[in-house]
Amino acid sequence: MAISVLDLSEAKASIAERQKQEARELALVRREERVSAQRNFAAAQVGRLTLDWATSILSRDQKLWTDLRKLRSRSRELADNDSTMTKFLDLCSVNIIGKHGVRMQAKVKNLRGDGLADSLNTVISDEWKAWCERGNCTVDGLLSFDELERLLVRTAAMDGEFVVLMRPADNPWGFALQFVDVDQLDHTFFDENLGGGREVRMGVEVDKYRRPLAYWLFTRHPNEWSNSPLARVRVPAEGCIHAYLPDSALQTRGKPWAAPAMFKMNMLRGYMEAEVTAARVGACQMGVLINKSTEEFEGDGQNADGTVKFEAQPGGFMQIQGDQDFKQFSPEHPSTAFNAFVKECKRDIAAALGVSYTSLTSDLGEVNFSSIRAGLLDERDMWRVRQKWIIESFHKRVFKMWLQQAILSGRLSLSVRDEDTVCSQIEWHPRGWPWVDPQKDMQANIEGVQNGFTTRSRVLTAQGYDLEDTLAELAEEEKLIEKYGLKLGTDTKGVADAPEDAVEGDSTTAKSGSSS
Repeated sequence: MAISVLDLSEAKASIAERQKQEARELALVRREERVSAQRNFAAAQVGRLTLDWATSILSRDQKLWTDLRKLRSRSRELADNDSTMTKFLDLCSVNIIGKHGVRMQAKVKNLRGDGLADSLNTVISDEWKAWCERGNCTVDGLLSFDELERLLVRTAAMDGEFVVLMRPADNPWGFALQFVDVDQLDHTFFDENLGGGREVRMGVEVDKYRRPLAYWLFTRHPNEWSNSPLARVRVPAEGCIHAYLPDSALQTRGKPWAAPAMFKMNMLRGYMEAEVTAARVGACQMGVLINKSTEEFEGDGQNADGTVKFEAQPGGFMQIQGDQDFKQFSPEHPSTAFNAFVKECKRDIAAALGVSYTSLTSDLGEVNFSSIRAGLLDERDMWRVRQKWIIESFHKRVFKMWLQQAILSGRLSLSVRDEDTVCSQIEWHPRGWPWVDPQKDMQANIEGVQNGFTTRSRVLTAQGYDLEDTLAELAEEEKLIEKYGLKLGTDTKGVADAPEDAVEGDSTTAKSGSSS
């Protein structure tokens, strides 16, 4: 059947109209999608401005399995070569541990429960102090306990975790610690076929509840050359301390504490290196000689490769022979925005590390008393959190094992007391910090104690001291003062300051003031 030209044109018109209608409907749909997207979370939108923003959901272990080795190696490189990273690690060591370490104080109660067992507490404290000396607490005998504490904190900050083995040892207590490089705990080792819900995840053997059962450690560092084959050994969790700060649920390994700031630290280091290099080049006042004649420029001789040697000395000028032109090369670095740019970058790095800008850079140029006080108080709360973490993860476990071995070796006798009870009555005192404004802070604490808002123990604990130790020292001081016949709080003649309302020349009042 033949189709007329009219019918064909009508069909084309119908198709064109239908296509226009479909285009209008599609535009409406897309408009509704855009409107709907605007009503949802802006951070979840996908577009040309967010194409480089990750949208996949991975577990923490998946990310660490992929990136932990690179994170750790780059963190160590920054620790070796970057001043900002070195300062951060020093801050961790000094503020979490301090120069005296975390102090143990035995507060074991007597069998009646109405007081302290002073003799037992003294024996425990003396034995612990002796064990903490260099030569006793580590299997290699190279570190004292407080030195080991600082090393562990530095390792945790740099590598994200640390591993310590609790070993039998040839010392009076039969117990010592062995520090293990975290590289020996292979994060690429997985085994899901152990049965009973057990599996090995990143070198850690766990049960079905993810409780650590054992650690699979290389017998030596995997990257060191050796004639002996590289092998793994299974170390039960009871004898191994693997500590890290988790930042996600079901996390098996730890990441370097500086991970959020490492990229910017490395880029800033490269930028500062370029600026210093450019400033050094600019200080040399270099230039270029342009030969305008056909004569060959002889210069100051020739180099080994046949090029013309031309030397200029700082602060000197020379006359150029022939038809040559000198073009000076004088780059201006660093730029005027250098200080502001570097300072802003370091502020962002300090925020990522959880420390104040002034602590990280020692820059006190734009701070006042109120701002530095607020910054220090906030930072110290962060340090207290990490002090509690290492006490719970390391100190309490070490002390419990030490106590068991000290009893077995005969160094301690607890009679009818059980070890768990003794461990629960041990107090740990990390370092404290001096007051930012001593006079005002002291007065505030005095008023708080007098009004019952706080206690002497809390005030002293915040400073890193213990009430019982302080009272004992005060008692000893009073004995010494009485022994030497001194009157403290008096002038050089032994006369105390008279009260403000005392009548001038009243000997009775002056005498009373002196005796007080």
